[in-house]
Amino acid sequence: MNTTAPRVTSILRYALAVFVGLGLGLSWSLADDRTSDPSAAASDDRHADTSNAVSAATWTDGPWPFTVGEGELRCIGAAGDPGVFFMTAAGTMYALNPAAIRMAGRVGALADLDPIWRWADPGMPNAKVNVSPMILYALKLC
Repeated sequence: MNTTAPRVTSILRYALAVFVGLGLGLSWSLADDRTSDPSAAASDDRHADTSNAVSAATWTDGPWPFTVGEGELRCIGAAGDPGVFFMTAAGTMYALNPAAIRMAGRVGALADLDPIWRWADPGMPNAKVNVSPMILYALKLC
């Protein structure tokens, strides 16, 4: 059994998450993890948890990145480093940015986007539709 491919996929997924986080100017600090308990953040350091419905039918900022046709974007956590999540109509929540990945287990979300992440080209291994436009859109809502 070839165990290299899953490991490479995992490494690439992690590298993408780090790249997206850095590209968005998010803090990737494990020493100062203010989101370790989202409910414990000071009120002046939090934004209200927000959500917004999105769908493939109305999405205009590039290709729709998910295999499900609609869902809800949610921002959870500290105002300076919010976690961005996508919740499907079935109620499953997926982490989209590094802050969300760090808090996924604590808020009942999945850190792995692969189950709903759409292939850009099914013939090309690891070629997924870019989720950065969705993250940027969600961060405007936060």
